[in-house]
Amino acid sequence: MQKAQRLLDLAALLLRAAEPVSWREIQEQFREDYGGSQEAAIRKFERDKAELLELGIPVRYHPGDEDQAAGYLVDKDEFYLPDLKLAPEDLALLYLAGSAALAGGAFPYARDLAHAMNKLSFAARAAGASEVAALAAQRLGKGPAEEEPAPAADWLEDLSRAVAAKKRVHLVYAGAERREVTTRDVDPYGLFQKGGAWFLVGWCHLRDDLRTFHLRRMRSLTVNQAAPRTPDFQPRKDFRLADHATREPWEYAHHRPVTCRVRLEPPVAPETLASFGPRARVKDQGTLVEVEATNGSALVRHVLSLERAEIAAPRELRAEAREILSRLARRIG
Repeated sequence: MQKAQRLLDLAALLLRAAEPVSWREIQEQFREDYGGSQEAAIRKFERDKAELLELGIPVRYHPGDEDQAAGYLVDKDEFYLPDLKLAPEDLALLYLAGSAALAGGAFPYARDLAHAMNKLSFAARAAGASEVAALAAQRLGKGPAEEEPAPAADWLEDLSRAVAAKKRVHLVYAGAERREVTTRDVDPYGLFQKGGAWFLVGWCHLRDDLRTFHLRRMRSLTVNQAAPRTPDFQPRKDFRLADHATREPWEYAHHRPVTCRVRLEPPVAPETLASFGPRARVKDQGTLVEVEATNGSALVRHVLSLERAEIAAPRELRAEAREILSRLARRIG
């Protein structure tokens, strides 16, 4: 029997069984595969169990008790998802988001996501399930020779493990504003994705404060390998990753807070107002926006990306915007 068919049949046998299946019963069902030498058969079965686990099907041995005989079973608490009670359109959006993350090739939890997508398709029989399962299998089946991830993708995997194990990392980092390259020891607290880019939040020992780092600005990354099972730090108790993931670029800490005003020429689209985030204050019937900025240059870049918008205050940011526009005019002209 082909291995793929054997794995499917083995999974089906264990999922259908009301009680644990004994090793003798498994051998009887798969005489061609688990027959012959007992030692060789057990080794082959253990390899099959490992492959099923890679596919998200956890097979474990139940030693037997007053209620059940000894044997093998699928851990259904780990295999089945709870009833999510999602509407068909919500399932479609979930599949679309999962497919995009898998296709991108840089998602740090691709294996877990692929398992979850397969379980959703198995449980819900949702439209598009077969396509998602095929994509998941394709992503999981690729080896190093077929896919050479960019350094940032590799670092995403390393950082994901460092966050989970609470291991300190050493960065060579190119800052966005000062354009200087610095070396930093960072306690990684969490990762988030925003605008198609990945960011690390952690305690920076150079700045003695929480900082957010853009993965694409990292020039090198090493994870502390000493005492791999011993955490290097404990995150601050008041840390919430969501507080950092929902920050706007002009809310990252680069200088003291400054109240900034942006004048918008009517008619103002709702999307334009929404682009300033939930903490912005809208005045003058939607033509004036006030924000507290700790990274004024980021706010300048945002305003210049909008149509019919200008910085009204403070004067320093107006001058910065004017200088950028003057350089652009000279370059074009």
